[in-house]
Amino acid sequence: MNNFFKRNWLTLLIAAQPLLDTLAFFNQDAVATVAGYLRLVILLALPLAVLVTRRATKGFWAGLGVMGFFSLLHVLNGFRVGYISPYFDLAYLVKVLQMPVMAVCFFCLVRDEQTKRQAFRGLWIAAGLLGAILLTAYFTHTGNSTYGEGLGFSGWVIDDNRNAHSIILVTLSVFALCLAVKNARRFWAILIPPAVTAAFLTNGTKGCFYSLFAIMGGFLLFLLLEAIVQHKRLVRRMTLLLAAMMLLSAALYPYTPRAKVSAAQSAAGSGGEIEAALLQKNIDVKSMSPEERFRDVQVREVFEYYYLRYMVGTIPDLFERFGMERVLRWFDMSTDAARLIDTRQIKLCYAGLLWQECDAQTRLVGFEVSQLGFDGIRDLENDWPAIFYYYGYAGFTLYAGLVLYVLFRLLRKLLLDFRGSLTPENFALALSLGLLLGLAQFSGAVLRRPNVSVYLALVLALVWYETGRTAKGGLHEAEYHRSGL
Repeated sequence: MNNFFKRNWLTLLIAAQPLLDTLAFFNQDAVATVAGYLRLVILLALPLAVLVTRRATKGFWAGLGVMGFFSLLHVLNGFRVGYISPYFDLAYLVKVLQMPVMAVCFFCLVRDEQTKRQAFRGLWIAAGLLGAILLTAYFTHTGNSTYGEGLGFSGWVIDDNRNAHSIILVTLSVFALCLAVKNARRFWAILIPPAVTAAFLTNGTKGCFYSLFAIMGGFLLFLLLEAIVQHKRLVRRMTLLLAAMMLLSAALYPYTPRAKVSAAQSAAGSGGEIEAALLQKNIDVKSMSPEERFRDVQVREVFEYYYLRYMVGTIPDLFERFGMERVLRWFDMSTDAARLIDTRQIKLCYAGLLWQECDAQTRLVGFEVSQLGFDGIRDLENDWPAIFYYYGYAGFTLYAGLVLYVLFRLLRKLLLDFRGSLTPENFALALSLGLLLGLAQFSGAVLRRPNVSVYLALVLALVWYETGRTAKGGLHEAEYHRSGL
């Protein structure tokens, strides 16, 4: 039993992730779900696993030390300025720390080919389980919609987790396509691209729809590069299938949930109301600079009316908290209705205006997330701005620095050995990493949701492992030094 766990622990850990999300769905009425507690146990167990297996490196201790020191500074600053809720702020901090902590642990634990194979097996099994869960939820009519009745299908996903679910679907689909391309000459492989396409189109999110083209087009490019660079025979069946899925998706777009949601959003933010209202007063606001608009009493009254109408439903206390003048100046007296009704932009405005009130020390380590309340109404929906505002210049630099260093290793490896690096697995890692980092800018579910950040941590670790290989027989740098070569 011990040998089985040793050979499969990482496979089991990754394969369990969709099951934990399902558990959260059926346990959603609880204050804290069992799935949440299990993920906390995993977070605590991984550093212990590094210590027990004696794989702790200087980088491991340095990484945990830096994270611990920064966390201490953030908390101490919270007490300095007056904490609203230390418990809430610390709980949020733990969620954010999960990705870098797990990444540092995976850097130490993914140190050989056997563990790497475990990771990929786990990702492939997780993709299969997610597909089975979606089908079961659909045919039993027990799944949740993405945007409301008839607008997208997410399956057994709680309301707060729908955005995270779409990113998990994107990530696991990359590795499902990797498996299909890796086994492109087998008949069953042709079933995967249509299945992924169906899941993306029925989900309804922008992330899924645009990622569909990135993934299908990406692997199509990979097959072409493989044929050209490595002189392998092009698998025409898979190449044509990937191209067909992209063409079919484009043709079906007008009938998808994504198209319906986009049409509704366009209608709501069609704009022109501010300009039309001012034209009735014989004022052409388009010819006025932002400062001229602000100084003109008549113009400003119209702006105040529409800004209040557009934004108060999203954050009721926005104007009470900061005043109309500051909100007007934040949006630079814009007449772009689509931007003014955008929930993400309104939340960014609230956080940005809070940031303007912070002193130098707070800007260094970030302000207390409790200042945005406890109901999630004001919590930012974009990950990278959230990391910046909540954890300041230092926190953002540390977080982005970890990611950028892994990207540097990836680019260096491609420059040194592009041909040797061109494998389906390596391409899947690079593609999934790019998608995860990009989606983090347009959602709040990659860096601050433990059920998504575990995948980013694993992908970073696998890239770290692959970019640590030497030219000496393909050994990893750690194996190379241990071998005495």
